[in-house]
Amino acid sequence: MNILALDCSSKKLSYSIVKNDSLIYQYDRVIDRGASFFIIKLEKTLKKLSMQIRDFDLFAIGSGPGSFTGLRISFSIVKAFALVAKKPVFSQNSFFSCAYPFRHREEKIAVIADAKKNLVYAGFFISGKKGLRQKSRLKLMELKDCLEEGKEYLFITYDSHLRKKAKEVKKNIRFYQKDIYPRAKYFIDNNNFDKISCNLEKLKPLYLHSIDCQVRKRK
Repeated sequence: MNILALDCSSKKLSYSIVKNDSLIYQYDRVIDRGASFFIIKLEKTLKKLSMQIRDFDLFAIGSGPGSFTGLRISFSIVKAFALVAKKPVFSQNSFFSCAYPFRHREEKIAVIADAKKNLVYAGFFISGKKGLRQKSRLKLMELKDCLEEGKEYLFITYDSHLRKKAKEVKKNIRFYQKDIYPRAKYFIDNNNFDKISCNLEKLKPLYLHSIDCQVRKRK
C-alpha cells in the first residue's frame, strides 16, 4: 500500500510517504506558514521519488485541533488529492500523534494546547495491551480543571508557555520538558485505519481558537 500522510495543525509542517508498505520519506520542520509551502515541497519530493498523486492508495491527515489556516489548507489539498486519485482518506486527531511516541513508557498521557481566553484544549489517552486509545472526546477546559483531572497523567504540549503556567497552578504536575508537535508518520505507524472516509463532505478539521472552536467548554 502507498500512503501519503499530512499534518498542518501546528507550527510544524509534517508529511510522510509510505511506498509498498515501507516508510520511505518523512519531513518534519517548524516553518512559518508551513501549510502554504506544502504543495511546492511535496512536488519536489514526489519528483525525487518518481511518484505521482495517482500512485497513492490512501491519504491520512491530522484533523487538529489546531491552526485554522493550516487545517483549512491541508484539508483542501487532501480532498483534492482524494478526488484526483479516487482514493479514500483516513482522519485522526492530531493530539493522538503527540501521545503516540510515549505509549510504551506511560500508561496515562494528556496532550494540551492553548485555546486562548485562559482555556486549553485537552486530550486524555490511555496506553495498554490494546494500544493507545483516547479516553474521551477532546475537551475545552480551564487549565486548573484540566490539571486536576489529569493529575495522574504525563502532560505533553507544543505550547511551551503552558508548562510554566501549569507549574504555577499545580507544582507537582508531571510535564514533559520538550515541545512535542504532531507528526504525520504516527498516523501510519498506528495502522488503525478505522476512520477511512469516502464521503469527503463529512471530512472536517477541528479548529482550535475563537469563533472557529468546535469543542464547547466543559461545564
